Amino acid sequence: MLPFMFRRLIAGILAPVIVLVGFYLWGNGHPYTVTRSVEIAASAAKVWDVLTDLPAYDHWNPEITSAEGHLAKDATLTLRVRSGGGTDTVRPSVTIVTPGRELRWQSRFRDIGHLADGEQRFTIEAAGPDRVRFTQAQTFRGIAVPFMHGTLASSCSRFDAMNAALKTRAESKKG
Repeated sequence: MLPFMFRRLIAGILAPVIVLVGFYLWGNGHPYTVTRSVEIAASAAKVWDVLTDLPAYDHWNPEITSAEGHLAKDATLTLRVRSGGGTDTVRPSVTIVTPGRELRWQSRFRDIGHLADGEQRFTIEAAGPDRVRFTQAQTFRGIAVPFMHGTLASSCSRFDAMNAALKTRAESKKG
């Protein structure tokens, strides 16, 4: 039988580890998704052209103020994203590029893995002749997700702003 002090020490070490493992498993097993959509009176090709013209983001995108990189599977982008009172640099890895239909990338919150990893999806679906439904969604997984629902939910206003700006640019684009 272990002495009382030794058992207490072991319990003091194991308890926080068990709690952290529990939050990690819960955060990964219960992802949190923020989704916003907008209908755009433009073809899927026009919307795709605006969405994938990374150098032009600083002219129209209120959320992602700068974007550099190549949109290809496994490529890494460098994005400057509005956050709180300033901007953050995010370096997501591109996971899906389906022209005219879907763009997807994954990133880590503050470059720390498993804290609040995010998967950002942009989808374009036909909604009629020269009309599409553009959906922006981000799914978060990780140990901090249970504590960040309010912060993550505030992404909706940023998504709405970006979607509205994309709509305006695509509908005014010639060709």
